[in-house]
Parts: sequence; structure tokens; C-alpha cells
Amino acid sequence: MKAIDNVLAKMAYSRQQFKDRVEEKVGGALLEFYKAECAAANGYTRWVEHWRTEVARLLGELQIVLLHEIRGFKDRRKAFTEVMNYLEGKDASYRRIAENAVMRDFQVKRLRQPTPTASRANFHELTLKAAEEALVLD
Repeated sequence: MKAIDNVLAKMAYSRQQFKDRVEEKVGGALLEFYKAECAAANGYTRWVEHWRTEVARLLGELQIVLLHEIRGFKDRRKAFTEVMNYLEGKDASYRRIAENAVMRDFQVKRLRQPTPTASRANFHELTLKAAEEALVLD
């Protein structure tokens, strides 16, 4: 059993690795979510379901990251909240990138509508729900 414990300890995420993985999953989901919201707001439907499926997949992977072994810290919630706050500060960049992707994918020079303002709160709620499902086991 000692060898297995040693292997698990080596595989465990440090705090920074944990935060990096959370940011990767949540940031990816945020970008896909904004692309879907922006496209839908502008009447484009072709890729919306695909982007929403990607959001669900990434939030499922987030749950796996949240359950992964950790070392050197105990408060997963605090680290998760730090990442969420960081991403909130980058919100305008994510919106801009998503809107540019929609314009490129649908070959338009200008959007009739920007990404809806309520999208941020909707995504935040969706992400917190996914995280709570994993962190309740913590």
C-alpha cells in the first residue's frame, strides 16, 4: 500500500496546478458559452448546439479536476473561487474573442447584437452548479 500512496501523492495537483486546470476548463467553457450565446442572439443557429455541447463536456471535465487528488493545500473552494474571480476580470476579452469567432464562422463583418449581458450571470450559475456537485463530496 505504501507504493500506491507514493504514486498517488506524486500524481496529486499542487495548488497552482489545480488552479491552472480549473482555469483551463472554466475558461474553455466560458468561450464556448459566449460563442453560443452570441450566435443565438444574432439568429445564427448552425454551431450553437455544438458549442453548448462543448460547454457541458468542459464542465463535466471541471468536476473531474475538482475531485482530483491535491497536495499542499486543503481548500479547493477557495482556489476555485480565485480562478472564477480572475476569469471575471477577463470577461471582456472572452466576449471579444467569442464575438470575433462568431463573425469569422458565419462570415459576417458586423454583429447585429453583442453577446447578451445576462450571459455572464447565466454562465456563472451553470459553473457553480457543476462545481457544487463535485465539491459537496469534498
